[in-house]
Amino acid sequence: MIYNLGAYVVAELPAIDFAVNGWIITSPENSVMLRQTGGDVVHHYDRSDLAVQFLSRAESSVVAKEQIDDVYELLKNKLRILLPEKTVNAIVYPAVQTYRIVPMQAPGYIGADDVNLEMWSANFIITTD
Repeated sequence: MIYNLGAYVVAELPAIDFAVNGWIITSPENSVMLRQTGGDVVHHYDRSDLAVQFLSRAESSVVAKEQIDDVYELLKNKLRILLPEKTVNAIVYPAVQTYRIVPMQAPGYIGADDVNLEMWSANFIITTD
């Protein structure tokens, strides 16, 4: 599901550089990384609740905050979003129908990383059908 979500945000926010499941050496300094942080299958329903974190980093805290705010506005309180199919390393991840996407909290400043890039975070719960 994380790669499907990545494809969705890349298409909707083309001005932001995204990395999925960790930054790599070539990731630009001003970028946003998303990763799945956990989740639970709700056994008495045919659904899953997945936790996702977005980390925005930039040389300027203002730029990092603008990036995370754009992600937050795109995803907060969305219903019935279809996350597109995505192929990664010849593995096809079929499209995923979401029931809802809700924030766990508003974006928050988490400080500078080990190379002094300012970082902001936002976390969401994605419920899939």
